[in-house]
Amino acid sequence: MKLKPVQTYPDAALKGRVPGELHAALTAYTSYYHETTGQPIEVWSLVVQMLQRFVETDREFQTWRRRTQNGPGPGPLTS
Repeated sequence: MKLKPVQTYPDAALKGRVPGELHAALTAYTSYYHETTGQPIEVWSLVVQMLQRFVETDREFQTWRRRTQNGPGPGPLTS
């Protein structure tokens, strides 16, 4: 998955838990991202970027979204 340049987001009231193994992998991914781009990233910003990219590129979801008019079309998500 190729991520766009890091965007920072204000804190959100979203809370949850992830398995320890996933957290370790995400933490390692932040190191990889920093090493390959020269730009540091925090785990939360990484997760937001990954989820946003996933939703934007899910063709079936975007087709459903347009068909049902459930939210914005296939363009970038905005907050």
